[in-house]
Amino acid sequence: MSLFKANKAPYFAWLKQPHHYLFFKVFIWFWLTIIGTIAALVFLSHITLINVLSNEPLKGPMKKNLAHTAKSIERAVTKHQRTLSDIVTHPRLSKRKLLYLSAAQSDDFITSKEVPSNIDLSLLNFSKSMLPQVIITEHFQAFGPISVNVPEGHFYLYEIDINHQPPLFVRLMLMPKWIKISIAIIASLILSFLFSRNLIAPINSLKKAAIKLSAGDLTARAAISANRKDELGILGRDFNRMADQLAQLISAQKRLLADISHELRSPLTRLKMATGLAQMQASEASQSYLLRIEKEANQLDKMIADVLQVSRLEANSQALSLHKQSLQDIVDHVLNDATFEAKQHNKQLQVSGSAAVTLNCDEALIASALENLLRNAIKYAQHTISLTLKHGDAIYIEICDDGPGVPNNQLSKLCEPFFRQSDARDRVSGGTGLGLAIAKNAIIAHGGSLVLSNKPQGGLCAMVTLPIIKE
Repeated sequence: MSLFKANKAPYFAWLKQPHHYLFFKVFIWFWLTIIGTIAALVFLSHITLINVLSNEPLKGPMKKNLAHTAKSIERAVTKHQRTLSDIVTHPRLSKRKLLYLSAAQSDDFITSKEVPSNIDLSLLNFSKSMLPQVIITEHFQAFGPISVNVPEGHFYLYEIDINHQPPLFVRLMLMPKWIKISIAIIASLILSFLFSRNLIAPINSLKKAAIKLSAGDLTARAAISANRKDELGILGRDFNRMADQLAQLISAQKRLLADISHELRSPLTRLKMATGLAQMQASEASQSYLLRIEKEANQLDKMIADVLQVSRLEANSQALSLHKQSLQDIVDHVLNDATFEAKQHNKQLQVSGSAAVTLNCDEALIASALENLLRNAIKYAQHTISLTLKHGDAIYIEICDDGPGVPNNQLSKLCEPFFRQSDARDRVSGGTGLGLAIAKNAIIAHGGSLVLSNKPQGGLCAMVTLPIIKE
């Protein structure tokens, strides 16, 4: 029973507040488009000047009554020996609707009563040779013609119904087709555009926020109005709550990693001190083991330092020590160590261009970023590593190797902490997977960018862009 009630709840909620559901909005907008089109037609039918005629065959009692009237006129003229005008204007006939007799062979006509000045009955002349019709114009309706033969000649009888305000269907019928088609198209386009914009705007906002979030921007949120109660509004707010939770989880993970790394330093320091004391008292046979312990402790200390640095850089809590410094001096200092390391691996480091420009930067961070990029290139190059320096509107530093490169679908992950590419970055390399993460975050901290790409001929290229800050 409770399950039945639970399943019925959304249905009853829809009945209580249908305007909160997208289905209802689509349904309403569809009918609003139709109603709006009809309303536009009705409105323009009041203000549009119509000078066209419409006609359809006259049938039924109206045709019989008109034929009877024609016979009565013929008999009255013959029986009373009076003129056609006297008979037609007689009170017995003139009390009825306006009668109009048009001569067959001339423009002469007779009417049962005075015709208003805005009524042009000459419009009916085109119908003399037609069968009885209902003729509709802007200001009147005419029923006829019916032949009337009297001594004065041959006439055609029409009964005129003067419309001071033509019926709505008449006005709509008499509107030109191009106006009706144009109104229908314009009204439906405007209303459809408004509805589409109202429907697509939150979807586009969600799309942009999702793209930013997937690119690592944890501040990305969908711009959804709090007053929007339909499915898209609910989806947008759920997306924003998900993004908030995701940002909190990642922040907590980074904070936990930083806290653990910081706490590990105390026992690690004590371990190194104990190792040093043990080396002073140990025998020669034990020295090799103690040296191994010291080496691993130093490696662990460096890893912890790298983790802390990445955490601080990602959290934007790294205090930058900014000083004016020649970029060429920083590069030269890094190249001294990189050239020596390349020779140790029987590889060649080629340098082109210059960076004779002064930067306001944290020298240690920039040097660390370039050093990590060069060490990565040296590690995976086969023979040659190239470093190219350029500067103009910005500083460009390109570091390339001739190694195997990286699959394109993994390029964006190389700068993630602890990421290893299975083929080239194996555990036997001894790396921690933090070097490129430190490099990228250090460069971003200076307002620059790091882009990794594969060379067509093979190998990985790292393009560093640093802005030149003008004072």
